[in-house]
Amino acid sequence: MTIILAIETSTDACSVALSSGPDAFHRFAQEPRSHTQLVMPMVNEVLSDAGVGVTAIDAIGVSVGPGSFTGLRIGFAVTQGLAFGLNLPVIGVSSLEIMVATYLRQHPSLAQQMKHGDKIVSVLDARMGEYNCGCYWIDCNGQIFSDHTDILLSRSDALVWIKTLQPTAVIGETKNLFTDTPIWQKSTTEIHPEAIDLLKITNSKYANGQALSVKDVELVYLRGADAWQKRTRLRDKNNG
Repeated sequence: MTIILAIETSTDACSVALSSGPDAFHRFAQEPRSHTQLVMPMVNEVLSDAGVGVTAIDAIGVSVGPGSFTGLRIGFAVTQGLAFGLNLPVIGVSSLEIMVATYLRQHPSLAQQMKHGDKIVSVLDARMGEYNCGCYWIDCNGQIFSDHTDILLSRSDALVWIKTLQPTAVIGETKNLFTDTPIWQKSTTEIHPEAIDLLKITNSKYANGQALSVKDVELVYLRGADAWQKRTRLRDKNNG
């Protein structure tokens, strides 16, 4: 029986999921700046739910970004600790792809209406007037495929990009993106990526032999860490 752990911490939501054979167990909490306190207790809880110990895990799936610098580092640090300590393979998945899987699970009727090749754009607000954007399409078996490499765009460029792609839906952190373009507002859904959906992707990739050593998995920020550090300094100054 294969046991897979999934950890998703790329946004202000934190979630963990575990599959044990046909059964799945998960935890989700939207508590900004609480990932450090939440993620390991969630791991222990899903293991307890499944009635297995940490040494029973066969592989770990983790969101590798883009998203919150701090959140991604917390989730990846836990993944590294478990993977190195237990010699486990790891599967890194784009948080923008996970978001598409979450959308399809939460909106099954809309998913059923989608035709082969229909596009979904997923968006995470990167602040500083920029957005992390991904474009994905779904095949007739419900499998998710990347249509474009995930990209960081200014708000104006993101709007042009979306208009060019003409997706069926735009999902994620879209509240500030379409403030003056109401034509897209009816096609948007605010959503967070969840570990239960990362779990499904991880199981598929693990079965297809796509797991890697944790030392070969890297976080994908799209924006450099220097910008994150500058933003942190400005936030600390404003709070001082």
